[in-house]
Amino acid sequence: MRIILVLFVFLFTSPCLQAQKNVSMKKKLKQAYTAISKKRGQDDAERMLVDTLASMDLDVDIKAEGYYACAMLQHSINEGLNMKAYLRQDLDTVKLYQTVLKIYEYTLLSDSFDIHRKYEKKNARLRTLHRKNVYGGGRFMLRKSKWDEAYSFFDMFLRTSMSDNDSILSKVSYWATVCGMNENNPWHVIKHVDTAIRLSKTAERAALTEYKARSYMQLGDSIQWLDILSKGVDEYPGYGYFYFNLMDYYQQHGMVEQGILRTDSLMQVDEDRTMYWFALSMFALEQEDYSKCIAMSDECIRRDSSNVDAYYNKGISLLNMALAEKRASERRQLYGMALEPMERVRELEPDNIDKWGNPLYRIYLNLNMGRKFEEIDRLLDQRYGEGLRQDVDSAIVGKVGLIEESASFDKGLSDS
Repeated sequence: MRIILVLFVFLFTSPCLQAQKNVSMKKKLKQAYTAISKKRGQDDAERMLVDTLASMDLDVDIKAEGYYACAMLQHSINEGLNMKAYLRQDLDTVKLYQTVLKIYEYTLLSDSFDIHRKYEKKNARLRTLHRKNVYGGGRFMLRKSKWDEAYSFFDMFLRTSMSDNDSILSKVSYWATVCGMNENNPWHVIKHVDTAIRLSKTAERAALTEYKARSYMQLGDSIQWLDILSKGVDEYPGYGYFYFNLMDYYQQHGMVEQGILRTDSLMQVDEDRTMYWFALSMFALEQEDYSKCIAMSDECIRRDSSNVDAYYNKGISLLNMALAEKRASERRQLYGMALEPMERVRELEPDNIDKWGNPLYRIYLNLNMGRKFEEIDRLLDQRYGEGLRQDVDSAIVGKVGLIEESASFDKGLSDS
């Protein structure tokens, strides 16, 4: 009998409680519509509605109307702010654009509960009315370098895209991706980067693909990163980020032969790219094939006379050959041959003593170049402290690593 009594009480009171909640919500809705009609008190009415919607177990129809009412409250605030702009009064532009974003958020929430599609057309009408200002809000935040806030607008524009043309979608997805990079949020990059790549001009696709690769690397997804690098090497052969990072990966993981084979296949199509010759010189240095490294470095220098690392590879190879040479006259000749490329390294990077300091010390010492030797000896003492620099009798193998050429994140703003 007790169980029956409890069930009876529960069955009787639950509908009553639900009805009370709906009545309370309808009261809040009435207050909201009053605030809209009187054009004041919208913020307070919205706050009460949102609190009620979040805390109460309401019918979906009531929730759909509740969020639609929240959107209308924001629309009312937006109208008031626009009137201020029209009258040239002081205007909180950030708040103006925030009302637009909130209108979109509330109408989407309303749609999610609107199982009878009662508010579908009303919500769509509101979004259409403010469509241009979603993009405008993103551009406004972009100009202020508020990357995360700008992303919210661009993301909303793309999420609710219906009949927008490819031209506008290209711009919005591009800037959404740039915002993701600058706010250091890889998920934001990945979400829209494929759309940006698909719709962007050819000149922009390589940089966007780089952003995608960087984002997967930041997430620790090396499989995706390597896959993008491999495809990027073929799709954007003149864009150094993909090639150099892939070759560096091969070098770091002992896959030199694979790197050489990949480079050789690329050179069948275009053998005049400096980076291919530099990579081959680096791989040859890795294999301690110094003669080949010198030959590859010369090919690189012939195409780019300012490639500092090609000069470095050539100079280091000659120094290593000198160390291995038993005959004094041949050894001195090799030091003499190493002089020019290593001094060129210093000329191109005068502040990078860590790179050219010890090699030039060894060269000047073995060639009895007194004045130059004294100068480099003094510089090294200043840099490292007396007696703390690298032992001049130790072997020089010298690896600079493959250079990563990459696009900087596009922070230039344009209305185009």
